[in-house]
Amino acid sequence: MKTVKLVFLLLLSAGAACAAEWEAIQRIPPDQRIEVTTRNGTRLHAAFVSATGEALVVREKPGERSIARTEIRQVRVADPARRVRRGLIRTAVGAGVGVALGWAICPHCASEGSGYKFVGPGLAIGAGLGALGFLPVPYRTVYKSK
Repeated sequence: MKTVKLVFLLLLSAGAACAAEWEAIQRIPPDQRIEVTTRNGTRLHAAFVSATGEALVVREKPGERSIARTEIRQVRVADPARRVRRGLIRTAVGAGVGVALGWAICPHCASEGSGYKFVGPGLAIGAGLGALGFLPVPYRTVYKSK
């Protein structure tokens, strides 16, 4: 009898966790950019309109579209703050790698009187490539079906 109660409690808690995740979708502000992944693997980038207990309504270029909750595998929300953080981190890492490569090209240049002439260009190239980290819009997962 204890096993049955334990299984029931586990199923109840799993159901509550799924409901809590779906409630997070219902709290998304209107016109927020989202990415919806369906069960068949297609990804949809659209603007959030509303959500009910059974469906999610999004706005695409052709118009509004309703997607049933049972068809949704994952919902992710665009998070611009992550873009800045990731961009800064990638720029710093790129600059560090550029400095290291610039020094590694000619480690004896300083003793030959020409200083670290490859460090500056390496820094610039590395930071420039790292700054490409600002381009993609990172998303954070709000809902993932089990």
